[in-house]
Amino acid sequence: MSTFAITFTNFGPYHLARLRALAIRLRHRGDRLIAYEVAGRERRYPWLACKGAEPFEWNTIFPGRDLESLSRLACYRAQLAALARDRPDAVALVGYARPESMASLAWARREGRPAVLMSETQAIDHSRAWWKEAIKRRRVRRCDAALVGGPRHAAYLAELGMSTDRIVLGYNAIDNDYYTERAAAARSSADGRRGLPDRPYFLAASRFVAEKNLPRLVRAFATYRTRSDERSAWDLVLVGDGPGAAAVEEAVEASGVAGAIHRPGFLQIEELTRWYAFAGAFVHPSLMEPWGLVVNEAAACGLPLLVSERAGCVETLVPDPTGTTGGRFDPRDERELSDALWAMANLPETDRIAMGRRAAEVVADWGPDRFARGALDAFDIAAESSKRRRVPVAEVVR
Repeated sequence: MSTFAITFTNFGPYHLARLRALAIRLRHRGDRLIAYEVAGRERRYPWLACKGAEPFEWNTIFPGRDLESLSRLACYRAQLAALARDRPDAVALVGYARPESMASLAWARREGRPAVLMSETQAIDHSRAWWKEAIKRRRVRRCDAALVGGPRHAAYLAELGMSTDRIVLGYNAIDNDYYTERAAAARSSADGRRGLPDRPYFLAASRFVAEKNLPRLVRAFATYRTRSDERSAWDLVLVGDGPGAAAVEEAVEASGVAGAIHRPGFLQIEELTRWYAFAGAFVHPSLMEPWGLVVNEAAACGLPLLVSERAGCVETLVPDPTGTTGGRFDPRDERELSDALWAMANLPETDRIAMGRRAAEVVADWGPDRFARGALDAFDIAAESSKRRRVPVAEVVR
């Protein structure tokens, strides 16, 4: 029996769905999964995770602590101690910056164990400083394989020196069935729409931070409303909260259409699925978005999609810019965003329904089992790569 270890900062619904699928596949081949979460809570993402009879070993390194309260050194040392205790046969780490990820990589190299890098970074996410890129290249070269979200993430890792034949897709997955079933149940319930807007509405769900571009969405929506007939105009729902809430509030108050903009706050997924269920379309206007798992959620609920061309998911979930599942737009162009809202709202309902159905079909291939298959492929590639790395130079020469 081989033991595989994987570490996330804090387990939310996405992580648990992926871990369960991976653990089940590992169990079928006689192996086991240890899953570490660094902290029991994370203030940045205050989701609630229910711990049940899991198919993996759930290990919280700092139970009852907020991730933000922990020092980098404490995370590094605690991860090293956990790995020294459990001694897995292979490790998977998220990114190349978090201290627990660097601890996992250091331990794997010291012990001669395969290391899989999980990444959702794309080249356009930030401006790139040469010295930071040099550090990343050194760290990426120490990994044996990678599991990434989509083509853009694979391309960036290749720029950093990872061989393309060691990169596997499938990292960014959610529990599609959960969202599909919950949305269907809400639509069929007599009180499913309780507390929701009476009008059709655009839905956006994200943290309220500058890169999510919500004030520009509010202004674009206000322009859309001025072009629309009052009787048929859609509303806008902004789900979420965060440090940029004041800027969003200011944009709403200045928009002239505040009465048509709804802000239900941060919602756990059980409640969020009701809002997805009755939305006319989903809009994701981020200026910087490594992937955008809320787009997966909306697609699983059968919504047509309007997605920023800077989101890492856009080529996967809106594969046809001409409108099979929705549309893409430049998030920096307020007029283009307003036009996209207007065009979507004015499509025949049958066309929007067809888009939503197609979005659900596309995202169906990006569920937890896609993550599990990708992780296993990456582990197998990493094992071969690690084996070659350990071959003595004399043997390579012979």
